[in-house]
Order: sequence, then structure tokens, then C-alpha cells
Amino acid sequence: MRPANILGFAMLSAFLNTQVDAQTALPSIDRALSAVTLSFENDGGMDRAVLALGDNDADLYIFRHDDSQDTIAGAVKLAMVKKSAVWSGASWGTLPSLEVNAKGSLVVKSANIAIGRSRWEEAMTVVKRGDDYVVIGLTYSSHDTIDLKIGGNCDLNFATGKGTRNGKPVNIEAKPIKLADWNADDLPMACQF
Repeated sequence: MRPANILGFAMLSAFLNTQVDAQTALPSIDRALSAVTLSFENDGGMDRAVLALGDNDADLYIFRHDDSQDTIAGAVKLAMVKKSAVWSGASWGTLPSLEVNAKGSLVVKSANIAIGRSRWEEAMTVVKRGDDYVVIGLTYSSHDTIDLKIGGNCDLNFATGKGTRNGKPVNIEAKPIKLADWNADDLPMACQF
């Protein structure tokens, strides 16, 4: 395990024990797939995102820093849970993960690059806009391991309404999608091959 991952999971185990609303069940550490620290509002706060195995897919937990707590790293409080945020398999090449891109945005990655002939990879970019967490971008690619004519790729920016499909420009509705409304099973038309 890389040092960054060790640190991430050490921090994860600490804040999974955070006090939350009695209605919200946090995943146990053995369900965690990936964790990152970022600042959703670029204010220097140490927000966290955790991807954990859910009942069928992977659930995304977003924790916001809480400056009212007097600690070195700041306490966190649960801000949002998106159940079934992305698909998750059970083996390498099918497990989702989290990253922070160069702009400091959360990237939720999922893929099936290991099983069957239909292979795909997806990266969903999430930012905070006002009080909502929104999907601002989606990159998707797919291919068939037997029929090489099947598949393609897309890169969509829901904020600008611009994107590409198989390297050619496409226009989409310029409207970020609330993470709460996101359905991992429904790809936009520009990404269906």
C-alpha cells in the first residue's frame, strides 16, 4: 500500500467514528474502498470523501470540516450520503476509487476492465455549488474485447454544455446534475455506444 493510502485510511478510521445523526449509518472500515481529503470550497478546510461498499454498489460519503471543533486537522461532520453512487464489482479491475484532480475537484472512478467482453471506464467529477454537490463532468469509454467496432469514448462538461464523443464536438444541456439525483445506470445519450 502506498504511503498516501496508509495515511488516508488512518484518517478514514478516525472520522468514521465521528458522531452523526442516529438515522445515518456509517460504513465500517472494512467496507471502505477509497478515501481522499480535499477542500470543496477551496477555503483550506479538510473535507473528506469516502467510497464504501453498499448493498449492491458503492456508496459515497461526503464529510465537511467543522471549524467549531478545536483540533489540529479539524473535526468533520457528515454532509451527504449518495447511496449507489457508482457500480462496484468484487475484484481488481472492477473496484471504484476516488481521486482529487488538478483543480481540486472530487473524481469518482469506476470501471470494469477485468471481466467479460464488455469493458468500460468512467470518471465522474463532483463539485460543491451553493448548498448542493453536483456532477459537473463525466468521462466514459467502452470497448468490446471481441468486436473491436463496438465502443467509444465521451468527455462531457455539464457546466458549459460542451463535450466530445469519439473525438468530435458535441453539445449537451448546460446544467450540472445534483449528485442526489445522479443515477449511475443512466449514461447521457452522448456516452451511449
